[in-house]
This record gives sequence, C-alpha cells and structure tokens, in this order.
Amino acid sequence: MIKILRRIFETDPEKSTIILKEKCSGCGRQTIIEITPTSGGFGLQGGYLFKSSTVKYKVKCPACIEATPNIDDNT
Repeated sequence: MIKILRRIFETDPEKSTIILKEKCSGCGRQTIIEITPTSGGFGLQGGYLFKSSTVKYKVKCPACIEATPNIDDNT
C-alpha cells in the first residue's frame, strides 16, 4: 500500500493530499481519510487504513478503533 501511495504522489507532485472516502469496516459509517506525504512516510487524518488479506485495504473510523483497537480482517 505504501508503494501505491508513493506512486500516486510521485505521478502528481502538485497533489498535497489524497482524500479517501470509504465505509468503515466496523460500523459501516462513511469515513473520510486525508492522506498527506510527510518526511517519514504518510500522515492520515480522519480514520485508519490497513491492508487486508481479502481486499486491497480496509478502513476503520476513529470510534471503532477506540472501541476495538485490534485491526483484523473480520471487522
């Protein structure tokens, strides 16, 4: 996933933020994550993005991460 984000920002160096709109894999709420490049990698605001074995990635909203901090493919 990090490689994909790097390619997106390298392809369009003028782009300062990627906005990802997805449903939370825990509660189903619309979650908007803003991804920005940083000196150490990428910063995310508004939610959590993680790699999944069943799909390319999953999203969790802050409320679901707070309630269940474990990140797995079942939620």
